[in-house]
Amino acid sequence: MALHRQWHIGGWPAILLAPVGIFVAILVQLFVWLFGLKNSADLTPEDVLRYLEDFVEGRGGDWDWDDFTGIPITDPFLERIREEAASVELPLTENGRATLRQLAEQIRAR
Repeated sequence: MALHRQWHIGGWPAILLAPVGIFVAILVQLFVWLFGLKNSADLTPEDVLRYLEDFVEGRGGDWDWDDFTGIPITDPFLERIREEAASVELPLTENGRATLRQLAEQIRAR
């Protein structure tokens, strides 16, 4: 039988390192708060509409759709649109195109 050789920290070293990890987590959170860093994008309705139209029409860069669907949006309405758009299955079918067009119409109607 082979020995399991996965590296890990246990016992006293783990107990001694826990405060260091907590301190680093607090320091990172303080840094985010002080410098106004956040994990969402401030996109306008026009920006979201452009992403949707470009994807439906096959325009845009290779990573534009991934950028759009992978980063949360600050505005709750646009975030809901982004989440629904991200749920469309790829490769894009006619049903998927219709869904994205409906989402674009919701933005225009607002």
